[in-house]
This record gives sequence, C-alpha cells and structure tokens, in this order.
Amino acid sequence: MNNFHAVSTHTFEELADFFETSWPEADVDLLDETLTVSLQNDLHYLINKHEVTQQLWLASPFTGAHHFYLKNGQWWCTRTNLNLEELLRQERDTYAT
Repeated sequence: MNNFHAVSTHTFEELADFFETSWPEADVDLLDETLTVSLQNDLHYLINKHEVTQQLWLASPFTGAHHFYLKNGQWWCTRTNLNLEELLRQERDTYAT
C-alpha cells in the first residue's frame, strides 16, 4: 500500500504540471487525494486515488469515467488499454481550444 501511495502522489504532481502547461486556461487544485482541473466552458476533470483497488479514477469531461491500474511503472486504463499519459494527450490534442 505504501508503494501505491508514493507512486500515486508523484503521479498527481506530474498531472498537475501537465494540466498547467498543456491547458493554459486550466485552474488546477491538488488537495489530499484529489486533483480537480477546471477548464473553460465549465468543464472539469476529477482524478482521485482509490485505495481499496489501488487504482486512479479519472472523470473526464470528454470521455467519461476511466480506472487506471499500475503496471510496469505506468497507469493503464481498464477500459481503453491506453496509459494515462496517452489518454490525456489524446484528449488535449482533440479538445483543447
């Protein structure tokens, strides 16, 4: 469980940096176990840690809910088989204004 906490905390810090640089208009809030990203047009990402399953859960304003599990140092989506970075980059490239 400690490894999950350490890796997920580091991932949240990297995600905050990603949103701040990739979505310049984004308002990024990292509080405890939750990362909230507010975009223009009242769109929001919500990412949190799910300790029981040791997953990251993401609610995307564009593609809905995703659950990610850690494998070989990357977070993989149970629904799309994309890693977290790939999914967010695809969404940025498709939906960024």
